[in-house]
Amino acid sequence: MHRVVLHIYGQEGIRLCISEKINRYLSINVSPSDPLPKTICNNCLERLENQHRLVMRIEQAANMLKGHRRHVAHGCHVGLCVPCNVNQNK
Repeated sequence: MHRVVLHIYGQEGIRLCISEKINRYLSINVSPSDPLPKTICNNCLERLENQHRLVMRIEQAANMLKGHRRHVAHGCHVGLCVPCNVNQNK
């Protein structure tokens, strides 16, 4: 069986930030000098990218809710809010 793999520290691996995503989302830390494999299969890459997209959506939703909460704390209500520069008072 022939497995297609991507080199984590190759040009495409660097472009996709694979090592950074592995370090952020998995309970291991990788580096060019560690004894771990330096490749990732397409199936694992897809799972890593799905995890990344999920975390990005969660962080985006959390930031949106924080912004909404700041507006409400300043007396703004959805649909009635006039520009109040709340975001500048972080």
